[in-house]
Amino acid sequence: MTTPEIYFQAEIARWGWIIAWFLWFSGIAGMSSVAYYFVRRAPMAFLIFGTLVISLVLVASTLTRWWNLPAALFNALINWTFNWHSWMMIGIAILMLHLVLSLFLAVGHLRLGEMRWLRWTRALQQSRVFLGVLAANGLVITFYTGFLLTQAVGVPLWNSALIPILFVISSAVAAIAVLKLFNLLGWVDDQISVFGQRVSIGLDAVKLLAILAFLHVSLTVGSAGARIGALEMAYGQYALMTWLGVVGVGIIIPLAIGVYVFVKGKSKPLLLVSAVAALAGVFFLRAVVLLAGVFEPLAL
Repeated sequence: MTTPEIYFQAEIARWGWIIAWFLWFSGIAGMSSVAYYFVRRAPMAFLIFGTLVISLVLVASTLTRWWNLPAALFNALINWTFNWHSWMMIGIAILMLHLVLSLFLAVGHLRLGEMRWLRWTRALQQSRVFLGVLAANGLVITFYTGFLLTQAVGVPLWNSALIPILFVISSAVAAIAVLKLFNLLGWVDDQISVFGQRVSIGLDAVKLLAILAFLHVSLTVGSAGARIGALEMAYGQYALMTWLGVVGVGIIIPLAIGVYVFVKGKSKPLLLVSAVAALAGVFFLRAVVLLAGVFEPLAL
């Protein structure tokens, strides 16, 4: 029996940095929609719409012929034929629905919302039903970005139920980091920032446990491909990104600053460092999970 060759999916399927950015932006859009239900500020509405647009552009940029996506959507609408057996189709539908909802929300915060024929968009800001749908769909988007990876055939590292949970937790951390930045800019009051800071301490601890559990399960009970991918994350070429980027920058620094601020009081420079570090860590998490994914090796 010969030694099996290892093929990283990023070298073949090309799910690399661009997809990592897509997962990052869509996660921020999703959990910021949940945060908007409680923090109804105009910058949050613009952020949701903007990050969602960027995420869709990134998806389209990965296509060999980017115009196939809008053409396929147009034909599906005209003929009213949708492949609901495709997780990709379901995801695009969810993202497009959220794009429309977030557009209505953003318009309501602009002067356009004062026009007679657009005043209904302002009413949406106070509608608990609309905001509930927006928050629920945002949560679904965040969960979907992780669930989509679990459905990938041939990359065992991704076939873990912990990935959607990790993505939801980390996206919540990112949304709180955004609130911290908005507080520093004067767009969100201190009470919201302090509450978010306290919540983020617990989320960082849970996130760390979830990452360690993900690595442990992949290393001990996963298939050969899962073990190889986890080894790359923990000890191999992506170990630096895992331990320094995801854990060090993304968890330890925000966690330490959170505890310090909780004891000593607010410090704007430290909150800025905490927010940027948290956002960076959320991105590194998505990148390392993608890049460490290998196809199941075949021994001949």
